[in-house]
Amino acid sequence: MRKTLLATGALLLASLLHAEDAKSSYAITTDFTYASEYIFRGVEQQDQAFQPSVTFTKDTLSLGVWTSQAITNKNLVWAEGSEIDLWGGYGIPFAEKYTFTVGGTYYLYPSARASLGEPDSTYELSAGVSGPVGPLTGTATYFHDFKLKANTFEFTLAYSVPLTDKNSTFDLSAVYGFNNITDGNGDLPGTGGVDYRYYCLHAVYGYKLTPAATLKVGLHFSDVSKLPGAPGANTVLTVGITTGL
Repeated sequence: MRKTLLATGALLLASLLHAEDAKSSYAITTDFTYASEYIFRGVEQQDQAFQPSVTFTKDTLSLGVWTSQAITNKNLVWAEGSEIDLWGGYGIPFAEKYTFTVGGTYYLYPSARASLGEPDSTYELSAGVSGPVGPLTGTATYFHDFKLKANTFEFTLAYSVPLTDKNSTFDLSAVYGFNNITDGNGDLPGTGGVDYRYYCLHAVYGYKLTPAATLKVGLHFSDVSKLPGAPGANTVLTVGITTGL
């Protein structure tokens, strides 16, 4: 509970800083999203969830706090209804149009059940390259989780559909990844791992409500293969408000 309160406080503080200093050399963006399911790398983590976040950006440095708080079925999986992610990334431009990015994420699970051997935290580092692929934007990223001993390779292609309405955006993207988790439980040595593939399709419509606030509605489809016990494909609806200048 204390960690959840700290994350909520950080979100409120960031909103106040942004309102008072919108013209500064940095930017602070807040987002408040409802998701009909929380899917992480193709696998369902929570049922309906509220997912607030805050992002600080200065030049090519980004820092953020992202949370997912289950609304229903809070005992469905190991996170037991609560996840808080602290992340950061730094981009290095090269060859004019491309960027090499290094980053890291610290995952907190405040409600993890120790009696079931569920780890209450884990952490990973990442490295990736992004840039134009014809009319599309492509990204290739490698992630390594040190506690779960997991290696993930993820590839994304994205396209922004031109619209005549200047207040509207429509973005499409496709994600393919493969994940090898050597240690299925970071708190119990010797536990077995998994090796699976996943893909996701995203369509997000955005409408600018004010110069600083945008309404976003998204439809997301995901599926996995070679994952024992996976429930199959998932279709997710997201609705959120993003604020920032």
